[in-house]
Amino acid sequence: MKKLLTVGSALMLLSTSAFATQSRLIALGLKELDNEGSYYIQDNRNIFLNAAAVNDVGDSIIMEYGASGRLLSSNNTSVEQLDQPKAQGGFFKKAGEYTYGFYYGNESNTSSLIRIASSSAAAISLGGVTAAGPTSPKMLATTDNQLDIFFAGTSGDYKWGTNLLFASSKDDVNLKKDQALAFRLGLKANSWDAHLNMSILGKAESTDTITSTYTGVAGTSTIIQESEGKLGIHLGGSYNLSSEDKIFGYVKTFAWEQKDNYNAYPMPNELAGNYVAGGQSGTVKGNFTTIQLGWGKAAKVNETGTLFTSVYARHTAIDLKFANKTEVRNLVLPVTIGYEAVAADWLTLRGSIVQNIIGTRDNKNFNSANAIARSLVAGTYGANGKGTLNNSTEVNAGATLTYGKLAVDGVVGVTSGARNGSNSTATETPNKTQGPFALDNLASKVAVTYNF
Repeated sequence: MKKLLTVGSALMLLSTSAFATQSRLIALGLKELDNEGSYYIQDNRNIFLNAAAVNDVGDSIIMEYGASGRLLSSNNTSVEQLDQPKAQGGFFKKAGEYTYGFYYGNESNTSSLIRIASSSAAAISLGGVTAAGPTSPKMLATTDNQLDIFFAGTSGDYKWGTNLLFASSKDDVNLKKDQALAFRLGLKANSWDAHLNMSILGKAESTDTITSTYTGVAGTSTIIQESEGKLGIHLGGSYNLSSEDKIFGYVKTFAWEQKDNYNAYPMPNELAGNYVAGGQSGTVKGNFTTIQLGWGKAAKVNETGTLFTSVYARHTAIDLKFANKTEVRNLVLPVTIGYEAVAADWLTLRGSIVQNIIGTRDNKNFNSANAIARSLVAGTYGANGKGTLNNSTEVNAGATLTYGKLAVDGVVGVTSGARNGSNSTATETPNKTQGPFALDNLASKVAVTYNF
């Protein structure tokens, strides 16, 4: 599923069903790990936030261009990034007062992060180990082959919606499998909305044979690794202060257990950079909790333009209960200003700027986690230690090209490092998109919506 350009569109001139992709929301300043939707911007992407929004999506096809995302290992372990998106898409149909639909490939980055954090540090560190680190780390597979089934309807002044999510994959040759099961319930009234999204099954298992020739770790070892989700809840909603203003909030929390049968140890000193394995044998418990409260406004400023503004406070806490517990503590208070306008009957432009007024971190014991988890967490939540979150200013831009009932969305951006945005090793900090854009790399995320 790929992500490309998004730069604006006036909601009053185009039907709401023209807005149905991550690209638009990212261009308007969305900063969420899973890009599930917005509480104050009307967009069909909101079906992954509140299933009742499916009532507004009927009679459409959505396709988000991409591939496998950023692959982190040979075990089908991946995450989605703006410059390395995953393919996804779906179909929605009205049937009287009801709406139903199917959507493929909307795998959660939160779920992927949990699987990555649960992966054996030894299996990662000894996977094709070289003096510079692992070249083929062995990890738990992230969720794959995901299918979302939606069904929604209306009852008086209320809109309701349900969503069942399941995913499963198995590799008997390489002794790997994963399963996921979750549901979403949503309700929308004239002045408020609420949702309960719950993960009830999330499990991945892998058995890997690792061979190393380095001093102190020579020989062949069988490593059994497992991640089992215990509970995942995303509870939230919003309330209309006026026709333009909303207050909103949510709590998202996950608990899991990760198992590793291999004793953890540091890599030998002769390896460049004193590469550290991290991890811990046995069972380790983990928790991930995010709490957010905020205000957002969508105000029409002229016949073709809409101004979007928001401010919210979000606290994130992650714990991996090793002997030396890994902790992530983030508090951010970003202000977002976005604008979109119809430039022509075939072109809508949008853009945004976001900056943290408050951005603090208090992170501890990253070296207890495996090498790839350390890299991803540092790239998302800041480095190990206590301080501020640096370089929080972000400018995004995008566009929608409209051809009758067909709309093409995209987010403008190019990649740092290699032009294709790839990383030379799995443990590198992910590349960031940055300008200026070029004709051979105009957008880093693209999607198509067709309304019939």
